Amino acid sequence: MTYKRVLVILLTILMFPLEGCWDRKELNQLGIAVAIGIDSAPNNQLKVTAQVVIPAQIAQNNSSKNVGSNVTLFEAVAPTLTEAIQMITEISPRRIYLGHIKMFILGEAFARKGIADVVETMVRAPQTRADYYVAVAKGRRAEEILQITTPLESIPANKLFTSLEASSEDWAPTIKITVDELMHNLLTNGRPVLTGIRIVGDYQEGIGDSPRNFETSKPATQLQFTGLAYFKKDRLIGWLDEVESRGYNYINNRVDQMVGHTDLPGGGRFGMHVLRTDTKVKVILDEGEPTFKVIVSIKGRITEVQKTSQNVRTSNNLRHLEKLASAKLAQLMKSSVESTRRRFKMDVFGFGQFVHEAYPKVWKSLEHEWDRVFMNAKIDYDVNVSIGKVGTLLGTFQDVMRE
Repeated sequence: MTYKRVLVILLTILMFPLEGCWDRKELNQLGIAVAIGIDSAPNNQLKVTAQVVIPAQIAQNNSSKNVGSNVTLFEAVAPTLTEAIQMITEISPRRIYLGHIKMFILGEAFARKGIADVVETMVRAPQTRADYYVAVAKGRRAEEILQITTPLESIPANKLFTSLEASSEDWAPTIKITVDELMHNLLTNGRPVLTGIRIVGDYQEGIGDSPRNFETSKPATQLQFTGLAYFKKDRLIGWLDEVESRGYNYINNRVDQMVGHTDLPGGGRFGMHVLRTDTKVKVILDEGEPTFKVIVSIKGRITEVQKTSQNVRTSNNLRHLEKLASAKLAQLMKSSVESTRRRFKMDVFGFGQFVHEAYPKVWKSLEHEWDRVFMNAKIDYDVNVSIGKVGTLLGTFQDVMRE
């Protein structure tokens, strides 16, 4: 083997350890952003707020009884989202890394102007993953939401992420939407919605490491997910209240579990835990005009019975309770649709998407005037509640006490 060939092989072997990711950074060189907030700024600019983890503070809190926030906020104003994030590096001792974002918060005023540009930028960002949630600050700026600290979780963005997951799985008025799902919704015939988040209590007492938010059993300030923000194309145009938000989630088959109650005609009420739901929307053409049948099947169990002598374990009484619960849910969905029809004069619930999927040619002829057509569209509701578990007592606890 010639000297030159040996030299080439040796140089090739020595180059292997030099390979790697072109943009690789050591962890101690990065500022880990866990939440990003977007607000409007003067002169048609954006204000970006980044909630960034403080590693040294986490280590200190873990090794002592210190309490306080493990994050800091960095802010920048720029014409574009990308520029603002890069500008934050000028005031941050570390480069901001977006690969661990948990929450993306949009200020209400900003959302009313249009969100498509920043959503696309976040989806295309090479560092980010698409598993973080998006929410709208109700009546607030996003920066104000990110300034609030929480006593149970030293990283507020983590608390918001887990709270939204739990709320959307167990409480029907909220919904968890990831950024890629939001992008898809903006491009389809459905009407995009996002869960709202609001500040409850004294805003000033919740900022930073306020003692009243960390050292008392009742925090002065809390963040609460509430209602759904409704968009037309990419602009926020209004809010659904709790009842309308429940109706939206039931019709769109987005309810996992929830708890609720139904009043009894003779007084008293019973509570029910919804264990499983399944919703199908059937589109029926009536002389060329689409009508709808919303079919909902629910499995549940009775959680409590109040102020009634009914024995809920008898088959007749159980069937009666199922009918009452079915009627209540049907009325909830109907009132939700009618309320939004009156307020928004458009298809908030995305019934047009059901037409598009079932009858593409019909949809093509109706698409440009759909909101007008929908105002008079007939919608029927068929709800079947099945109660499978009622507990171990033969009657109510009060009945047993009276025996």
